[in-house]
Amino acid sequence: MNKTEWQALKLRLKKYFAIFFLVCLGGALIYGYIHKPELPPQIVLKQNFIPGEWLYIVEEGRDPSDPKWLKFYMDHRESTDETMKVYLGKTPPFLVSDTDLKDVEIQRVPNGLHIKLKGAISDYSSDLYLKDGDTYTTYRVSLEQVETRPPLLSGR
Repeated sequence: MNKTEWQALKLRLKKYFAIFFLVCLGGALIYGYIHKPELPPQIVLKQNFIPGEWLYIVEEGRDPSDPKWLKFYMDHRESTDETMKVYLGKTPPFLVSDTDLKDVEIQRVPNGLHIKLKGAISDYSSDLYLKDGDTYTTYRVSLEQVETRPPLLSGR
């Protein structure tokens, strides 16, 4: 192999390495865009409204540009936030809303809770079956929703 052929081979190798590098970089960017890092859920409120039961409100959002969601749970356990995130992740919430915590008012009423909030509701259960020793007690969750956002365009 003479000097000219050797230089031509080096140029071809550089070109192939550059193409390989750009393909890998493009693949990494596409993977990063498709699999955005999720924000970890945060317990933003923990309060004892019903004796022996704790109300947990967990804020979840996929990434900073997505709207936050508040998920409401009742649980008899009181533990660290990290432990409760695991427990609550295995339990369905009784209320899911896209409201901010500042727009939520919770009051204890004789047979449960009254929740007033601004925003949309995506999931709501009005009955809470809470363990009371060997039996369960039913508590009611009354909901008062105030929609403050103007109607969205449907695209039709």
